[in-house]
Amino acid sequence: MSANFAPQNPMQPLSLGDVVTAGFRLYRSHPKSYFFLSLRVALWSLLPILFFVPAGVLLYLNAISNNNSPLAWLIVVVIGLGLYFYALGKSLVNAATISRLAFGELVNQPETVKAAHRQVAPRLWNFVLTVVLLFVIFLCLFIAFFVLMIIPLLNILLFFPAIASLQWLAARFFIVDALLAIEDNLDPTTTISRSWDLSKGYGWRIVLILIVALLITIPIQIVVQLISRGILQPVIQPLILEPNNVSTNTIVSFVIVYILVLGLGLLVNAVVLPFWQTIKAVIYYDLRSRREGLGLQLRDREI
Repeated sequence: MSANFAPQNPMQPLSLGDVVTAGFRLYRSHPKSYFFLSLRVALWSLLPILFFVPAGVLLYLNAISNNNSPLAWLIVVVIGLGLYFYALGKSLVNAATISRLAFGELVNQPETVKAAHRQVAPRLWNFVLTVVLLFVIFLCLFIAFFVLMIIPLLNILLFFPAIASLQWLAARFFIVDALLAIEDNLDPTTTISRSWDLSKGYGWRIVLILIVALLITIPIQIVVQLISRGILQPVIQPLILEPNNVSTNTIVSFVIVYILVLGLGLLVNAVVLPFWQTIKAVIYYDLRSRREGLGLQLRDREI
């Protein structure tokens, strides 16, 4: 990565092109290690599905045979939620490790994947609690938004400003997982507060950066959607048109095709995710440089 990615004047606004290009070059410099970390994210995200699908089928079969038990439902829900939050934490840890590695490259303090993961892994439940806290914050905002939309005039006047405001808020918290991975002695509340302070005055710039990054990844998502629809539609059509005449072979075919499409989606997400995580690292580096005078320059070479 050439030295022109380091801002000459730390008070200049965020450069959209530099941030996105830097994120792409960081990913390109370590594609294998970043991809395998991202693949772990995808595999951990499968764990709750692998539990809930068979558990749901078994509970449904028990309900049909009049053997349904409220205790069984409670056990499934408790175990399922525990697995979900643990898998969520493991996914966040692996994703944030990519941001930590990318930041190390930016400040010329590289780490091995093993060393970086060893630093981030103990913070698993902080990642989970931070995401839960952000979920509660945005849930309250959405409820307030929909309450306002009940009033017809406000519905028209506030819809687009409200959507824009939510995007701005999301941008202010975009780097929370990078913060937890890179900085020490942060808990969920201080992480959210830290993200808010660092991004002050740069919210709309971050929104624009995310829009540019999204435009880059959209073509990949469109191609995957077209392929998935082309594969699934011939299998789903008989299930919709003739639900009473569906054969066992058709159901088996649907399950196999659905698993293949799900695997394709997870694989594509594993390819795209490191790009977003490296962008988080670049945004974090840039914000710290401007806010706190990080005092470190991007490497004067191609990464």
